[in-house]
Amino acid sequence: DRYAERIAEARATALDDSLDDLRAETDPRRAVIAAYARLERVLAAHGLPRKAAETPDELLARILPGLDVERRSIRRLTDLFTWAKFSHHDVGMEMKEEAIAALEQVRDELRTAAEEEERLRSAALRAAAGQGRA
Repeated sequence: DRYAERIAEARATALDDSLDDLRAETDPRRAVIAAYARLERVLAAHGLPRKAAETPDELLARILPGLDVERRSIRRLTDLFTWAKFSHHDVGMEMKEEAIAALEQVRDELRTAAEEEERLRSAALRAAAGQGRA
């Protein structure tokens, strides 16, 4: 329906704006951490919020079996976050770019999966409506 499409588009636009903010961030460590935080918000918007005591790895273990995304991208972003958040080693600009690319990949895959789910739901409703008239 048009309302759901507008909500989905608003979410996509907000995430696109936040990706621009990540690209503008000059501190790669902060950018990587922020990219992961956005991932958590995207997952929550898709009905998969992180539980309060859940670690990033526990979140992945819980959601990946039912999530229609390339595991490599979400795993890489989680690994980059863990490095940036908990390591004293340098976080370079290449890590920032990897984190942003992984976030974009997950966003696109979630968007595609949501569109497909909506398409299937609409087709099922149309089919049910057609049977009701027969």
